[in-house]
Amino acid sequence: MRSWVCLLLIGLCVCERADILDHDRSIEVANVSQHQMSSADRGSADQSHVVEEDVVQDVESGGEDAEPEWLLQLEDLLFSGAPSEQNKATAIEGLQLLYLELIEQLPVISPKRRLHHFAAQDSSASEEDDNVDPTELLDTEELASAADATFMLAVLAATGIATPHVALDDSWAVKALHAAAQGGSPEANLALADRYFMDDGVPGNCQEGLRRARIVADEYVIVTEGSASPELPLEPVSLRQRHRQGSYEDQPGEDSWIQLQLEAEMLNFGDGIERMMGYRQLLGHDLEADPAAALQHFQAAAAQGDAYATFNLGYMHMKGIGTQANATAAKASFEIAARQGIPSAFNGLGVLYFEGAGGGSVDHAAAREAFVSGSQLGDPDAMFNLATMYAGGHGVAKNHSLAHVHYLDAHDAGHWRAPHALAIAHQRGLGVQPNCTAAKEYIQTFIRERSSWSEQMDEALLAVDAGSEWLALMRYAVVAVQGSAVAQTNLAWLLERSSAYDRQQRSEMCLRLLSQAAQGGLPDAWVDAGNIQYGNQQPGLRT
Repeated sequence: MRSWVCLLLIGLCVCERADILDHDRSIEVANVSQHQMSSADRGSADQSHVVEEDVVQDVESGGEDAEPEWLLQLEDLLFSGAPSEQNKATAIEGLQLLYLELIEQLPVISPKRRLHHFAAQDSSASEEDDNVDPTELLDTEELASAADATFMLAVLAATGIATPHVALDDSWAVKALHAAAQGGSPEANLALADRYFMDDGVPGNCQEGLRRARIVADEYVIVTEGSASPELPLEPVSLRQRHRQGSYEDQPGEDSWIQLQLEAEMLNFGDGIERMMGYRQLLGHDLEADPAAALQHFQAAAAQGDAYATFNLGYMHMKGIGTQANATAAKASFEIAARQGIPSAFNGLGVLYFEGAGGGSVDHAAAREAFVSGSQLGDPDAMFNLATMYAGGHGVAKNHSLAHVHYLDAHDAGHWRAPHALAIAHQRGLGVQPNCTAAKEYIQTFIRERSSWSEQMDEALLAVDAGSEWLALMRYAVVAVQGSAVAQTNLAWLLERSSAYDRQQRSEMCLRLLSQAAQGGLPDAWVDAGNIQYGNQQPGLRT
């Protein structure tokens, strides 16, 4: 995994505005930001929880309160530590009812409405919708619930972990994934993208895989640009490696990771106590988030000559964090920090020049000069912004070849959005020869880093350590079906050691998962698959 170099502890990254970066306005972005699978954020539910039968009856009769509240109850149950077989059957019955509701909607929904999640309130419908009765459609929230339920059924059918309630049936899983994707499920689109890339259950088609992956990835760009800190996730833990290496140590969690960075900064840049307190209060680490108080800490540190705190003052004034937006004050702080050699300060100045902020006129020449200076000092944001100036022809002749060079520099420096830009370049032949394979690799990198996979696998690992086998299986299965090779090997590792399945079931499920993982870039999975096949002939063998 690429290393994250624009650390919070060195300076908050100046995030580029979409109108600076988005030189490609023709892409069609599905509105997946409103359609987040709620199970991704759910913790362990009470193990004694039981779905009430009258709620099932509400769904069957079209009760007003059936969705999406009922789906939350089903997910509470499926993502609990040890649901009874009766509760599993009840929850799956509910998922199947929601699946049937989704299937009833698909034949009558136009592509325009499909893009908008079939929202009955959509006033932009064209003439092609004239014969559609809006009262018969699921609204946006209900559709999201039905699509999520369908994706969960696809997960169970593709992995077989809910046997005998949902049998291992990959052909049916593919059909369910298509239905869920039509309903707007981002997870289903990622799962299908992986299958088209891998020629797995569908005819191999790199372009179709790329199209589906970008539906989700393009939305991730929008969501991430609005976040305070697009940090790269930690490497996911491999259960195989942890088991085989007695000295294996888990990576530090978020708080300890930040503490390590803080300690490193103290060694490299002096005590910086005021600045560190500002970071913590700005981000809410170990302290209540308080941007106004963070601003005061940065002001005190800047008064003592702290260049990084000075940069952060500029960033906060630029974005209006903890204070009113003030481009003039931002520019003054960036200029001081730039004179002190802070790379990100040059990027900040470049953005201000590009936007003509603070009442000044747009100055692309000055913006380019600032981005060049920041790039030469190693700032990933400056590299990326310099690339987008060439890609969009802002103040310079449009030059996709030069843009590609700078996107590569930004990627090597750890910029979060560079893999997405490089995927588009290779997909469309912008500055390079069209290469779907290269585009696929870049878009997969972007999805691994920007999706919720890392968080879900962290939750799965906690479940493993807590002895909650079913919860760990569910969490790994959700990510595995979307194409994570690490989740696939971890799920196989758990299944091979589970007593809930007979030997033949375990072998069939594990061999499929390990084959997927090996084709997805983990060749060691072939070794584990071989061990399982050998173990089938040697009773008692476990890898």
